[in-house]
Amino acid sequence: MMLTLLTFAALQGPVTLPTPPLHYRVDSKTTTEQDLTSINRGKVAGSLSTTAFISVTMTDSADGQVARITVDSMKMEPTGATALQLKPADANAAADSARGMSVHAYSVRGTIRGSPRPSGSNAALAPVMQAVGVLFPGLRSGLKVGDSWSDTTKVDNDVQGGHQRGAIIATWKVTGTENGGFVLDGTAATNMVTNGQAGESLTVNGASTEHLVMATHGPTRSASIESSVNASTVRQQGATPIPTKTVGLLRLTPIP
Repeated sequence: MMLTLLTFAALQGPVTLPTPPLHYRVDSKTTTEQDLTSINRGKVAGSLSTTAFISVTMTDSADGQVARITVDSMKMEPTGATALQLKPADANAAADSARGMSVHAYSVRGTIRGSPRPSGSNAALAPVMQAVGVLFPGLRSGLKVGDSWSDTTKVDNDVQGGHQRGAIIATWKVTGTENGGFVLDGTAATNMVTNGQAGESLTVNGASTEHLVMATHGPTRSASIESSVNASTVRQQGATPIPTKTVGLLRLTPIP
């Protein structure tokens, strides 16, 4: 489910007034454990939890809509090894400075076109950027309860310093209706290998489950996504792989 952003709606033709903003709570948590036994450092683990309150304003433009996602407030909490890399005081400062920042995106029939663009550089915006893709994943026309389908995205691209190959397979089913929207349940499996020019490699195997309540028009009403990724990094050819496991949770809750 993961997407030409237009920052200014005027570039798309006549623009109507924005609709009243929708308000959401975004909860994100990422927990990572890395086994560094092969380099005599044992296992290290840490997590980062983020809670953000956002406002989403939509403005009609040409054949789509311009979305502005604004951060009303944010809190970040690192633990374990993550707190050694991102000290709590720095996390608080990043969250405070994110307040009032926004992400602009262009949506056509509920699907993001181009790349969402933040108003400034702040790593604390990462969960908000992730939420944008969940807010506008796209909805097939003519859906009805009981419909199911699968999508396969093949990856075979040159990346900086190497080549990436793999596939993402997503399956979806419309399981019901709620408050006038469709309830979608889905799963996704990711298998990806990135090989560097110097013999290094990264193998990623991931899985996720998703539960969305989607309106026929406008942003997703609510969402819950749980993911798990097992990665193996080889720093140089012949070296012992370093395994990493990451578990993630993203929840989008509407606020009346």
